[in-house]
Amino acid sequence: MVKEYKKIAYVWKEPKEKVIVPDRCHFKKVTQDLEDTFKKVINRVVVNSLDREDKKHIKPESICELVDLYFNVDDDHFQYNKEWWELAYYNDQIVGFIQPVVFKGSEKNGLMEGTIHYIGVVPELRGRGFINDLLLRATRVLQDNGVWRIFSDTDVENMPMRAAFEKVGYEKWK
Repeated sequence: MVKEYKKIAYVWKEPKEKVIVPDRCHFKKVTQDLEDTFKKVINRVVVNSLDREDKKHIKPESICELVDLYFNVDDDHFQYNKEWWELAYYNDQIVGFIQPVVFKGSEKNGLMEGTIHYIGVVPELRGRGFINDLLLRATRVLQDNGVWRIFSDTDVENMPMRAAFEKVGYEKWK
């Protein structure tokens, strides 16, 4: 029997004012020379994920496969530019990453529907509100690249992520 974990969906409806991203973090685009660092940060985040779906896949023999799965986004369903993906730093310490993408075939009036494929804060810096900064940055990247809506979800038990969605202005999808 395959156990399914409940997700809760959130939506950001455009048009809205461009979000203001706090300046306590600085962000670096994931250029080719930063791809290995990006994968290492995904690994740090996913190993300690609050998402039960991630946790069920975390086994020592499969963690590299899971990281590769997140890094190699499904081209059948999403399109993206890796320069949209960013690493976040605070005082030269890596805080986390953002991985915004858009859904293929989601065009509406020349705009795309976006989502946050993956996002995360490294375990040692959780609880300091950095997820809000990262979520705002991912939202801004998608806004800057022309979306009509951002649709994303999280595990119903991932209370920090749920709180972040609500704090930065996402609404629960009904």
